[in-house]
Amino acid sequence: MKRSSLFAVTAFTLAFAPAAWADTITTITPHADRVVLENGQANVRFRVSGQGNEATDCGMWIEYGDNGSPDTRVIGRTDGYLPREFDHVFSAPGQYTVTAKGQRVKTTFGCSGSASTVITVVEGRQGRQRAAAPPQQQYCPSGWMLREGSYNRDSGAFTCTPAYPAQQMDCGPGLRYFESDNLIGCRSVGRNQR
Repeated sequence: MKRSSLFAVTAFTLAFAPAAWADTITTITPHADRVVLENGQANVRFRVSGQGNEATDCGMWIEYGDNGSPDTRVIGRTDGYLPREFDHVFSAPGQYTVTAKGQRVKTTFGCSGSASTVITVVEGRQGRQRAAAPPQQQYCPSGWMLREGSYNRDSGAFTCTPAYPAQQMDCGPGLRYFESDNLIGCRSVGRNQR
């Protein structure tokens, strides 16, 4: 009797062990809390983080709150551990609660924990033309240039940085030209470099 009782307790414990030993979902973070629909779509990337356990696989569901089908993923050795990133396309304006939770996927037990975040999708501006990117020197003064990627087409905001010379300076023997952190100059080459 003792042996069969011990066997039953061991079997019961092992049956539920994968869920207890699985990864734990702790946070879900969107790349932006507010996004604009462009051509009827807003693509949002979410990062699901948690505490991992590489000993077993577990299932995770992500529900986006837009009445679409949830994403289901297996977290583990084959498909990757947490943190993981997921993309979703929203097609209507609104406020959506996005939830990542542990749940069984096929034959894999669910991960532990859950996390939620709220994302706001707004209608794109209708009838307003976006400003074209400004010509390089139209906004920046002489000796300055438009910082790459800084121009905001919606607001017209931009940033200028010092312009590096078109041709490097001749530094002379034992010196090497450099450009770094909005500085240019000549450095010593060799052991006593300053």
